Amino acid sequence: MEINYTNDAVDSLTALVSFIEVHNTKGAGLRWLNKFELYLQKTLKHYELITLCNNATFKQLKLKCIYYKDWLVAFSETKNGVTIEVLLHKSRIKD
Repeated sequence: MEINYTNDAVDSLTALVSFIEVHNTKGAGLRWLNKFELYLQKTLKHYELITLCNNATFKQLKLKCIYYKDWLVAFSETKNGVTIEVLLHKSRIKD
C-alpha cells in the first residue's frame, strides 16, 4: 500500500514538524514524524474499512478521516493506496 501526500498536506506537515522542532528538544520534530508515519502505516493498512469524514465539506469531497492525537488526517483512496489530502488541528474544525 502506498501513502502519498498532496502538496498542501506536505506543507502542513513540514510546518508542524518545524514548529515541534523549534519549541522542543533537538530531534523532537523528527521523532514526532516517525511516530506519525508508523501510525499511518498501521491504521491505513485497511483503509477501505474507514468511513467518510463527519465534517460536511470533507464528506462532500468523499474524504475519509482518522485522527492522530489532536490532528485530523483526511485522505482519499487511490488505486494503490491513499493520498493524504488534509492535515488539520482539531481546533480548526467547525463541525
